[in-house]
Amino acid sequence: MAATRSFVAPLLRIAGPVALARLGIIGMALVDVIVVGQLAPDELPHQALGWAPTAVFLVAAIGLLQGVQVLAARSIGEGNKIGAGVVLRRGLMLALIAGALSAALMWLGGERLFTFFGIEQALAGPSTPVMLVLAFSIPLHLLYIAGTYFLEAIKKPGISTVVMWLANAVNLGLNLLWVPEHGAIGSAWATVGARVFLAGVLMICIYFLRDGVTFGVRKSKGAKGPGYGALLGVGAAAAVSQAVEAGAFSAMTVVAGRIGAEVVAAYQIMLNLMALVFMVALGLAAATAVLVSEAIGRQAPQDAARAGWTGIWLNAIGMLLLAMGILIFANPIGRAYTADAQLSALLASLMWGAALVLLPDGTQVVTASALRARSDNWFPTFSHILAYAAVMPILGYWLAEHQGMGVAGLIFAIFWSSILSAAVLLLRWWAIAAKPAKPVLQAAE
Repeated sequence: MAATRSFVAPLLRIAGPVALARLGIIGMALVDVIVVGQLAPDELPHQALGWAPTAVFLVAAIGLLQGVQVLAARSIGEGNKIGAGVVLRRGLMLALIAGALSAALMWLGGERLFTFFGIEQALAGPSTPVMLVLAFSIPLHLLYIAGTYFLEAIKKPGISTVVMWLANAVNLGLNLLWVPEHGAIGSAWATVGARVFLAGVLMICIYFLRDGVTFGVRKSKGAKGPGYGALLGVGAAAAVSQAVEAGAFSAMTVVAGRIGAEVVAAYQIMLNLMALVFMVALGLAAATAVLVSEAIGRQAPQDAARAGWTGIWLNAIGMLLLAMGILIFANPIGRAYTADAQLSALLASLMWGAALVLLPDGTQVVTASALRARSDNWFPTFSHILAYAAVMPILGYWLAEHQGMGVAGLIFAIFWSSILSAAVLLLRWWAIAAKPAKPVLQAAE
């Protein structure tokens, strides 16, 4: 009987707040782009390039923490609620280490991270300080992510959602205060300030959870939970996967930068718009991972399979509806991003591309999350390497530069790479969805 129950309502109960929290994450970047685009439009290319390497380090480190969500939910499914707190504390330690290392590597790389890839010094020079300031925000954001994954696993995602949107208000205020005088660098400092608020407030909320003792938030003597090895078993594969994907998208930004400032600004804005919608898919992916993980912890693989397929189909419906919205409001969206009439018209003419990408891109992320929730960690990584590292940058370079398609060529490359990734992952999920998953080793604190 349990294998035939509907997972639509449980998925939506988790996915709604999670999607809002993910939208809040991209909302910060959206506000940064819009405020700079309206008040300092000449600095949009500097902002775009400053974010390019930052995104690679940040997204890879976020992937490293995905084990917090998967293994905390698995512990709860096994009846070991205190183990979720063990996972949280180990996840916070990983967040600090990964964040500090990422920031240090960005500072060591400096301007060479741009000039090595052929970006002219005139563009690389002003972009480097933006990147260096953003580096300070990475450890702060990772603390928030670890805490958020824990809250999602214990089915309390609303807390991190509220904190995220309060941080968005802080980010907007700081942008309006600093961008008119300091441009893109002022926006970068606004991001740092907002993430100080974000991490600090969420840690306080988690520490004072009403049922914090039940979930082992404060250290419980002798509590057992997945060890660092188990966390890294999930996280390392996700980190490589997300680093490859983010690196490939940043490589596409470099291709855009080689063509010209207007192209890189347009591509970054289109990427921002697609990322905004992608947060809905990420919300469904997170909800799917939680329910699949919990079902695996209960040793109910049929429930896990049904939860995964439900998440995949709900994502398809959502992405198609959002694609229609982008097409209908193409011109207003273009004008909202920038006061530059020529750039706004270019953006409006490219909205069909963003609409095209949504379904396959959302499908691949939901399916990959379902697979990792079953401890099938490395297959999605190899799929992403194939689609986004081997195919997308080469195809984007050929279409954008050699075929003269510009931003449209880059979007086509994203579309076909996402089709490839989604197809491979769906076949894998179809093959193993109802099979038992491997157990996770427990370690005492």
